[in-house]
Amino acid sequence: MSVDKNAINSPIEQSRTDGVGEPWAIRKYDKPLNNRQQALLDRLPKFDSRAVVYKGDVSMTDLAALTAKTGDEFAMFTLGSRRLIVRGNAGTVNITTEKAAEMSALGYKWSGHTHVGSLVASKGDKHVLNAFKNQKASVIYNEEGKKSRFFKT
Repeated sequence: MSVDKNAINSPIEQSRTDGVGEPWAIRKYDKPLNNRQQALLDRLPKFDSRAVVYKGDVSMTDLAALTAKTGDEFAMFTLGSRRLIVRGNAGTVNITTEKAAEMSALGYKWSGHTHVGSLVASKGDKHVLNAFKNQKASVIYNEEGKKSRFFKT
């Protein structure tokens, strides 16, 4: 029996996965986080919670999934083989330009952060990026898993 792919309307039905852990499916179909994403979210229960994980244990797509589930922004900073994840709220992550400069001096890079509904860098985002002296760009992911790159001003 053959299946007419044109007759399948749902992206979940067309994908190789059931949508678990996929930002767009979490947002559109209220699919659950995958086990790794849920374990990370459990370590980040509220605004300004922070967790350090190994580089291979989290991606920006995972943070987009967390944003899709919670409606909060998340930021990721990388130092060597570790990543610092910071939970924000619906409109911001608590990283000041002074804190960003301190992190830059320690060797951190700003891997990226998430936004709710937008892929446009705010003035605050650009100020924080400017504080990372050895970095020219960073990325923004939205709750659907789409991304954009932004640069120093």
